[in-house]
Amino acid sequence: MKHTRQDLKIMQGWSLERKIRVTQTRIMEWYMRYDGQVFISFSGGKDSTVLLDLARRVYPDIPAVYVDTGLEYPELRDFVKTKDNVIWLRPRYPFTQILEKYGYPIISKEISDVINGARKGQPYRLARINGELLDKNGKKSIYNCENYKYLLDAPFKISARCCYHMKKAPLNKFERQSGRHPITGVLVCESKLREQSWIKFGCNGFERQRPLSQPLAFWLEEDILRYLKMTGIPYAPIYGDIVESRKKNGTPILKTTGVSRSGCMYCMYGVHLEHEPNRFQLMQVTHPQQYDYCINKLGCGAVLDYIGVPYRNQQLEVDHC
Repeated sequence: MKHTRQDLKIMQGWSLERKIRVTQTRIMEWYMRYDGQVFISFSGGKDSTVLLDLARRVYPDIPAVYVDTGLEYPELRDFVKTKDNVIWLRPRYPFTQILEKYGYPIISKEISDVINGARKGQPYRLARINGELLDKNGKKSIYNCENYKYLLDAPFKISARCCYHMKKAPLNKFERQSGRHPITGVLVCESKLREQSWIKFGCNGFERQRPLSQPLAFWLEEDILRYLKMTGIPYAPIYGDIVESRKKNGTPILKTTGVSRSGCMYCMYGVHLEHEPNRFQLMQVTHPQQYDYCINKLGCGAVLDYIGVPYRNQQLEVDHC
């Protein structure tokens, strides 16, 4: 079922109560279509925690699947252990091998993919990175990304393959072997690619080549935090407390006192948009051992230097002087 961006904006403006009802309806549709042969893709993060709670309020025995990549915050991994009926998977290849073969994940999946393809001479990606892509009206396309053309000369490999090999490939293998179909906690507000996918397939992508359910797709970050606060369900302690803050215009908004995202610790997607202290500056304080491994052993420090992102916590270094 195709939607429009206007449909998405309308749904994102719904009350939390309506979003809950619609999401649980989509979960039930998915569950019934496949006679219960489904599973929750569970990362232990706040989005998938909300998804798991919503699903198990309807189907208490629905299984969850967690991919233990070795890249998660230790608190997140410990939180996953508190949940019943979770199947643990492991990727086939270690992260170091993925970086060496394919390259670093930087800026976003979209940009990493464009850079990787442009370096290989792919015409479409070359047009995008050079700002030459035109839309159907012959005007400059919004999908051009010439601001990142400087990355073509980066002295390191860049790729979006990391997420596939570390997370998607183990899940795909599980799907094939088990015959179960996934339900994920993706929010489309996090990327243009996710928005495009939702417009084409909606929340339940029965017609996808790989059927996929994304019943939280139209939720916002604020909805996730409001649900956690309203229900009081446990969530990973890496987020800290959920507190009320205000935007510059005075609008009240919820935020976490800990990390704002809890994906792979060493992922650099979106860090260039973060205010200081960013995720790596915080990691230096909260997880110094992982920080040293990331910045020095994996070489992420040199990559962050190249894209102009600070990663040293100045206050911490002043205190150690």
